[in-house]
Amino acid sequence: MDSKKAPTYHIARFIIIAMDLAERIVNGEYYKGQKISGRSTLAALYNVSPETIRRSLSLLQESGVVKVLPGTGVIVNSVSAAQEYLAETSQFNVIKEVQERLARLVRERNKINADIERLTTELLDYAFSVLSAKHRT
Repeated sequence: MDSKKAPTYHIARFIIIAMDLAERIVNGEYYKGQKISGRSTLAALYNVSPETIRRSLSLLQESGVVKVLPGTGVIVNSVSAAQEYLAETSQFNVIKEVQERLARLVRERNKINADIERLTTELLDYAFSVLSAKHRT
């Protein structure tokens, strides 16, 4: 049986946090112009390092969802940008789900191929034993 496994992919924690923050903005937990908790508070909330939060906020800032203002904090910039960000990441999730289904199918195919190989070997062994017995007599 083929012992090679299909690669598995995961979404980086900072992307999941960015998606969660964008979702909170879209759901109205945070509104345009509102200050979001600081990096340290967010790091504690999500149980990650401040660097992970910085990366999350960078994604959201690049997408226009928030503004990160030194000395002021993180301000919600756009609810519609948050919606667009979530739409983009949901497309990524669809792609990831398809990839996971494909990986599962490849594993199943490899198992079926191994079963076919085993049964073919058994059939050939049986056929050779029958033919050998026939020619001995």
